[in-house]
Amino acid sequence: MKFFDGTKDAVCWGVYYRTVRHTRLSQLLWRIRYQLERRRKVGPHLAARWRWPGRRPPRLREDFPDLPVMHNTRNSTETVAELARGEFRLLNHPHSLGHESPDWRLGAVTAERLWTITLHYHAWAYDLARAAMKGANAEEAAALFYHYLSDWLSRCTLEAPGARELAWNAYAIATRLTWWIRCYQLLGTRWRDWGPFEYDFLASLWQQAAYLRDHLEWDLRGNHLMRDAVGLAWAGRFFDEDRAHEWLTTATRLAIEQVEEQILPDGSHFERSPMYHLHVMEDVLSLALLVEDPQARDRLREAWQRMAEFLTWLRHPDGDIALFNDGGLLGAPIVTGMLRAGERIDVTIDPTPRRGGAFFPDTGLVVWHGDPWTIFFDVGPIGPDYQPGHAHADTLSIECSFQGRRLFVDAGTFAYDRDERRFYDRSTTAHNTVCIDSQNSSEVWHIFRVGRRAYPRDVKVTFAQGGLQATASHTGYDHLPGQPRPTRRLVVETDRKLIITDNVEGRHRHRLDGGFLLAPGWTATPAADGWTLQNGEISVRLSVQSTEELQRYEERRPYHPNYGCAVECTRLSWRLEGDLPAQVVTVAERV
Repeated sequence: MKFFDGTKDAVCWGVYYRTVRHTRLSQLLWRIRYQLERRRKVGPHLAARWRWPGRRPPRLREDFPDLPVMHNTRNSTETVAELARGEFRLLNHPHSLGHESPDWRLGAVTAERLWTITLHYHAWAYDLARAAMKGANAEEAAALFYHYLSDWLSRCTLEAPGARELAWNAYAIATRLTWWIRCYQLLGTRWRDWGPFEYDFLASLWQQAAYLRDHLEWDLRGNHLMRDAVGLAWAGRFFDEDRAHEWLTTATRLAIEQVEEQILPDGSHFERSPMYHLHVMEDVLSLALLVEDPQARDRLREAWQRMAEFLTWLRHPDGDIALFNDGGLLGAPIVTGMLRAGERIDVTIDPTPRRGGAFFPDTGLVVWHGDPWTIFFDVGPIGPDYQPGHAHADTLSIECSFQGRRLFVDAGTFAYDRDERRFYDRSTTAHNTVCIDSQNSSEVWHIFRVGRRAYPRDVKVTFAQGGLQATASHTGYDHLPGQPRPTRRLVVETDRKLIITDNVEGRHRHRLDGGFLLAPGWTATPAADGWTLQNGEISVRLSVQSTEELQRYEERRPYHPNYGCAVECTRLSWRLEGDLPAQVVTVAERV
């Protein structure tokens, strides 16, 4: 199946215009500045602008707060074993780095870019530091820490050819600063065994923070700018130098500006990705612990609490998040752990599963938690107009669980490479919604770009005891002949029968495609007007009907529940081709 792939042949000036017209002028100016700067070679003279000037190491503060580790879940023993062999596994994909002369993948990487930039976050260094402090392989772990970090310090300097592409990317620096400071604090007296390495490490850490301060991601904004603030705050609290105090002041101001901009009144992060919502929650929590201004701490604490309340509704019965837009599953312990982490900033959140319904109007998300149905209905915009990079063309899509097991799932996200997988993951046909004339409801292209956007219209949500009714339409296909306008009505009748009615108003002849991607573990057996779905002892009857001639068929489609992870699942699909208006009714109920 071929999707719009954003290649040069497929992109016209109209797509560029429809993309750029939403971008803020400041973003374009910052992008031009950074692009011009990248063309300039970084020699010793230019690099000295950010380099630590003294022969002694920078002074360190003694009052650095204890911050929780939320996402580093790798087994330290595995990390030691892999790096001892010169191999490493990230994002469910192994790579050979080499041991004597590791391949840091510098330069313009066109494949597995996310893998490469994640390598430069250096969470693996913290794994080694943890292992170096205890266990049977502590000495080996310490030697590997010294070996790989020494090699990185010598071969991934700011002046190294290709280092600015990903190794010195601002987001990577901001993330790496947090792991490096954790390593330094954890290893304690071990640094004395490594002689000049300690000075080199601290001097590089200083230079990275200084470079980050001058390269905040004003061109991208969004979660990147929030992470930049976190990195700058870590460095600002770690070093006891006048310039570091200025970094902390900048980070504090940036943090307040960004929570006001990025956290919606109903508590969601404005990029509308559940995974990034959790990442930004961790960043806000870190900032609330790092900043020293009392009023700033209070505002960050209030923003985090709103995000936490939203997160309590965002979980399937298995305890993990729903998947909309870019992201992957995190695991119930991490989600619950994030909710409980609020105690670090004096915020107590009840982590028990929610019941009943909730509508988050600013996000555009309808949630129902009942028995047997848990439902998530996307009735919102794809993201902020000036930064929809993590958006998918998934307007009016749903996810749901039945009797505690995921049933209809989002296709997820495999990676951030410019390839067919990326175009598939973002496409309308990969989601549990209606696609018209094989076109995406929002004009997703390249890796992170969006031209024309679908906007929700006529959203109505009501809850009754044991049920819900929610209706919404969108403008994503208004540009097609006859202006087809999809409307989806979702009804849960006394928490038993799920009815999804898809109406497409408009004129002319069009092809409509829809369907639902089944979670792993479900099988489908053809039945009258649909299928019987089975997962162990659980059975669901699914019927799909229309007043027009309707094709029903099964497909094998990829499901990407985590980055780098592909599972082949069954998609139950339907197709209708004819004159508008048209209606398709899907009914799911317990057998």
